[in-house]
Amino acid sequence: MCESFRIGLSEVVLRTPYYERLCWFYSEVLRQPPTLDMTPASGVGTADPDTPTRIAFFQLPGGFPYTQRIAVFECANVGGTGRRSVGLHHLQVRYPDLERLHGQYRHLKALDVLPMEAANHGVASSLYYRDPDGNKVELSGMNFATEEEMRAFMQSAGFQQNPDGHTIDPEDYFAPGGKAASYSGFRR
Repeated sequence: MCESFRIGLSEVVLRTPYYERLCWFYSEVLRQPPTLDMTPASGVGTADPDTPTRIAFFQLPGGFPYTQRIAVFECANVGGTGRRSVGLHHLQVRYPDLERLHGQYRHLKALDVLPMEAANHGVASSLYYRDPDGNKVELSGMNFATEEEMRAFMQSAGFQQNPDGHTIDPEDYFAPGGKAASYSGFRR
């Protein structure tokens, strides 16, 4: 039997060409404006349906590191079904820290389940998988041990200029002495 520990649903991301309409709806349903509403420079002028041109996050009640959000991504040329579809973009599951995320990576790798992509988003590090139906599932671990550290990082120029972060190789990232070990969220 595996060790039991808390795993939380962290984020549900909706992809849409109708950004204002969806943001209005969730503002009304949740009775709050977005906690973050921005236009990342990386999404300007692109036709890639996975690159948002605008993003909004609606923070739900929950204690750190179990942030709970509904996110709206405005994406060009989406509609119908498949990769260019509207609706659910991916489901994110948050692990309590990078060490547990690393353990889950090793567990799934032993079962020949490998991530299709991986990224360090600055605030958190993520491994992206496809479920058997093809849905994108993000396994995520916070890079910071406290909410204060995370919020300070989110105010940095580096995060404001590149909120998407960068691609990582999980083997190198989680290796002894790898980048993950430099974050306070990696408690090894």
